[in-house]
Amino acid sequence: MRQRRLHILLIEDQQSQVELLKVLLESQSFLVARLQVSQTLSQGIDRLQRGVFDVVLLDLFLPDGQGIEALVSIQKFAPHIPIIVLTAVTDLNMGLIALQKGAEDYLVKEHLKESQIAKAILYALERKKAKRELQVQIERERLMARIVEEIRQSLDLSMILQTTVDEVRKFLQADQVAIYHCHSPTMGRILVAAPSSSLPVNGDRRHSSQRGPDSNGEPTEPIPARTIAPLNQLSPSTITPAKAKNGVLTVPIWQKKPNQDDRLWGQIIVRVEEKKRQWLPWEVEFLHHLSSQVAIAIQQSELFTQVHYLANMDGLTGIANRRYLDYFLEQQWQKLAKHHQYFSLILCDIDFFKQYNDTYGHLEGDECLKKVANLLKKVMRRGTDLAARYGGEEFALVLPQTNGEGCQNVAIHLQSVFKRAQIPHHSSIIEPYLTLSIGSATMVPSPNLSPKELIDRADQALFKAKKAGRNRHVSYHD
Repeated sequence: MRQRRLHILLIEDQQSQVELLKVLLESQSFLVARLQVSQTLSQGIDRLQRGVFDVVLLDLFLPDGQGIEALVSIQKFAPHIPIIVLTAVTDLNMGLIALQKGAEDYLVKEHLKESQIAKAILYALERKKAKRELQVQIERERLMARIVEEIRQSLDLSMILQTTVDEVRKFLQADQVAIYHCHSPTMGRILVAAPSSSLPVNGDRRHSSQRGPDSNGEPTEPIPARTIAPLNQLSPSTITPAKAKNGVLTVPIWQKKPNQDDRLWGQIIVRVEEKKRQWLPWEVEFLHHLSSQVAIAIQQSELFTQVHYLANMDGLTGIANRRYLDYFLEQQWQKLAKHHQYFSLILCDIDFFKQYNDTYGHLEGDECLKKVANLLKKVMRRGTDLAARYGGEEFALVLPQTNGEGCQNVAIHLQSVFKRAQIPHHSSIIEPYLTLSIGSATMVPSPNLSPKELIDRADQALFKAKKAGRNRHVSYHD
């Protein structure tokens, strides 16, 4: 039998018992024990706090600790160390209680034989190890079940991914966990990380025409997390099957689609400061299983996004339809009412669009509507803005967190964009190119009112713009 080298703490106040245990342990060839002795409970606790031990041998009757209370006190400072109780009392009931309280064994001193104590130590170590492995397996299965349940209950990919990295970091006791997404064979970025970095939040909206350079109304950060050092040097070309190097464990995330080759979506990255850490097989297997669940979540989210787009986007122009406009207005109204922030709405109407259709035909009319929608998207500079088809040749721009001055600047910019576009309209009686009549309104939402109030005000302003001769902007307060 191979020798085991163990660091043992003996808490015993009787010197004769200490000497006996030393002899019994030294007589066993399959075990090499380094024994440290404490004669009181407080001394034993002090040694546990300052040292590292494999096993604790505990006498239940010490000068400063008696019975099961002594065992409970030691366990507080050694929850993961096997404890073997030694006592001179032959009490079956006390032995059962000691085992129920977490002792690995209960030995009566006067009945100890040569190999009994050594075998009890080895068996206790194996039992403790098996308990720990079972506990880890249970925790692993619970974590996986929580993540799978999250995937089933939510289609919010950002929340699923953030929950995943938070849970994995806590479970594997890692310093950083991140999910990296490959946008192309040469580009990618870290979407979520734990601990996550806070992103700057867009404040109350512009008061001039100089606004942040976001693109076409899309959020600049679709998922609220930042690339974190030192993991931000990754590129898709460096991603390989699961590997561990310098304290970093990486596992690829593959997307599987029917009748298509597997596509590399990204990878899960786990990093620890301890560069020589040996990753256990079950940890790698756990992350592989997790990556397959994340791939399912991604696919579900993409399908939901497609369905959501078809249900809420205007089929002709590709911007939001009236159904989604009403939903968005209601959501933003409630949100801004809580924070007492400004809410602006612009309604615009293509001037003499009936004449445009009569002159150029309905197919060209459809193309005209598409061009108008694209111009509206160019006007938007923030992900919180929304361009929508209000109905027929009417369009809407929804501007959360935008005061009256900011709304005025957007309307001016919209007019400028249309003037530069010079879309021909020879049937117009005011200009030889396409023009817009624009009405706008700004409010601070109130829980006692509804978005209909904002729509009515913008609609009244639009009516005034048309009545005043078209090709102009009128604010509700003008």
